[in-house]
Amino acid sequence: MTRPDLSVVIPTRDKAASLRLVLACLARQDLARPWEIVVVDDGCSDGTPALLAQAAGRLPLRTVPGPCAGRAAARNTGAAAARGPVLLFLDDDILLPPPALAAHAAAHLRPGPACVHGPLRELPGARRLLADTAGHTGRAPHAAPGPACEDAPAPHDDPYAAVASGRYGRTVTTALERLLTATSDGELPAVAPWLGCVGANTSLPYALWTESGGYDEDFGTTWGCEDLELGLRLWQSGTAMRPEPAAPGVHLTHPRADRWAQHTVNLARFTAKHPLAAVRALPELLGPSGNERRYADAVHTLERSERP
Repeated sequence: MTRPDLSVVIPTRDKAASLRLVLACLARQDLARPWEIVVVDDGCSDGTPALLAQAAGRLPLRTVPGPCAGRAAARNTGAAAARGPVLLFLDDDILLPPPALAAHAAAHLRPGPACVHGPLRELPGARRLLADTAGHTGRAPHAAPGPACEDAPAPHDDPYAAVASGRYGRTVTTALERLLTATSDGELPAVAPWLGCVGANTSLPYALWTESGGYDEDFGTTWGCEDLELGLRLWQSGTAMRPEPAAPGVHLTHPRADRWAQHTVNLARFTAKHPLAAVRALPELLGPSGNERRYADAVHTLERSERP
């Protein structure tokens, strides 16, 4: 069996509707070298197993059972099962354009180990997209009218292009992504380059994942921060953080009633483990009213207060 050059690691639990679209995007990738998908079934009770069994007939896909111990543990399980020298950690609700995998792979051909981040945008209209693709209909009944939608591809066949056509409304950026872009463009100082290790669309060498110890599984089943904590450790060890504009992703935005309550718990864990100014100031960036400039100012204020 040919060893793949890149392994896409996707942890999932009961999100068959969005995972179907993620796999549709992966089926359109133009990476010429061998690659694989490792899906971690972390206790799915919906139609995910049947979906994966069907997808394995047309994609280089393997499924491994998850430990049901949280996102960090699920990602580590998938990485341990991967056979490629480069790992791309992808969430089960992230749509990629056809050049994305090739862009991630090419980024790791440059000298030195790096954590490579594909920028993300949110799709507030994701519910309409999921409704339209549930029955695999060609024309989207909920699509916004107008000439921009006339020649757009069927959303179940090419979800990324359907979103890019505008038929499901505008995509938006989070404060975190705005910070990464402003830092890369030199508009804001690089107060926390490690924030580029966003687990939803981030790649790194397998050897680097091994050396780092992987994601900290002490974050448990509570949501948030396990990816950023890994990024901080990688950054402290000298790993470069590289944005890759050619590998953008669209997040199928979904409601989570206790999102910020869970995030607060894990942010407290993160801060206790790494009480740095850039970590302590994260509520200014990651909360529901987060702002990238306010965060940068808060980091500088905390750093000044710590000087003798």
